[in-house]
Amino acid sequence: MRARGRFAIIFFVASLVASASLLAGACDSKRGSVERRRGSQAAVEDETTRSLSPLPERELSPALAVVRARAMRRAAETRGLQWRAEPGMIELTGWEYGTRAREMTGALGGDELRSLSRLAVAGGLLPGGTDLAMLAAGFTASASSAIYSPLDRRVLLLKEGGKQKRPADESLLAHELTHALQDQHFELLRLLDTRPYSFDRAEAVFAVVEGDAMNVQRRIEHGEAWSRLTPEAVAQFEGKRFGAAGGELGALFPPLLTETFHFRYRDGSRFVETVRRRSGVRGVDELFRRPPASSEQVLHPEKYFAGEGPREVRADEARFASAGWGTSAATPLGEIGARGLLLKAVGRREAERAAAGWGGDRAYLFERADASALFVWQTAWDTDADAREFFRAYNALQGSRGGTPQDSAAASPDDSSRTWREGELLTLIRVEGDRVSVLRGHELDVRAALELASGY
Repeated sequence: MRARGRFAIIFFVASLVASASLLAGACDSKRGSVERRRGSQAAVEDETTRSLSPLPERELSPALAVVRARAMRRAAETRGLQWRAEPGMIELTGWEYGTRAREMTGALGGDELRSLSRLAVAGGLLPGGTDLAMLAAGFTASASSAIYSPLDRRVLLLKEGGKQKRPADESLLAHELTHALQDQHFELLRLLDTRPYSFDRAEAVFAVVEGDAMNVQRRIEHGEAWSRLTPEAVAQFEGKRFGAAGGELGALFPPLLTETFHFRYRDGSRFVETVRRRSGVRGVDELFRRPPASSEQVLHPEKYFAGEGPREVRADEARFASAGWGTSAATPLGEIGARGLLLKAVGRREAERAAAGWGGDRAYLFERADASALFVWQTAWDTDADAREFFRAYNALQGSRGGTPQDSAAASPDDSSRTWREGELLTLIRVEGDRVSVLRGHELDVRAALELASGY
């Protein structure tokens, strides 16, 4: 995706949609559609493209066709993959482009994306009323002028001002075409079609997808100079380049989403570059066959190389069901999710340090027939000290939200349990050894759920 006059995200919101479309794995009412998605990429495409309107038949201008040919050649040479078919590319009017963005949102799981919205809102992770499906369609249509669509297997270009406009930079088009190469060789939609759904793992996969394309683009732009940078310098470079775009996004989106934006490019580029220095382009190919299991493995490549995956953390859903609570959504948020949340309340270094001890987690949205919602987030940490550090940082987050502490005046963040009130809602944070639990809902529900959530 190429933003007008600035860098923007490729698949930023589209990936949220694609990831959330798999959230149905946690919803009993959606299990039928989930099972139908377990087949090949062709089966996935068949199901998701039924609601898409046909794209117009429109030839590229001669100038744009020349640029595409050069970008195709450079992308293939730099990435070390051969084209299996000529990638499609089409220019769309503003109305056509916006329509396609809305259709992609629906086809890739608008309903499930709204389930993820409810989970995030119930936990206070996103502002009340947030609808990620609407944000997805609106952002894609308004902030980007090019995107690779795995549903259409084409690069979609926005025709501005009614005139054909050649891409400002060949390397940016090569970036999009790298996604087409990835799709031809590794089937991007199938790569996302995993069970059970995990927001954390999906973010790790997209860090590979974006980091790979970003490194192809930079090698085209900077040549051998890019290969001489250390992986850490790569991350610093991308952090600075995307800082301005992140600042613009920060005015519209909470830190949880803007940090995800940076993660896919900044940390994804460093991770893929680390693998490429170690194992060459065939090592990068292997990332698509054996992608990282968590954002932690992207942030700390040594954990990927060592095969250190996340710890399994689960609530006893049967106990909640016996008390009348149905599971509407469940997913790990990962180290990047924990960091993004904390950034709203503490500085970057503190947020990174507090999240770095992450070992595993799972966030749940439980709902009841009376329309009550209950958020339960259970986390595991590498050490008791790491758990305490996260406990303190999360309490700082609650204070920044304007919550009122319900503990005695003598209580401190070093106690094992803190409660905060926000209107009718109560948030309870509890640390036990290397575990931290966060429960949010109406007071009586939270008190009762504390016993249901114990012993995980």
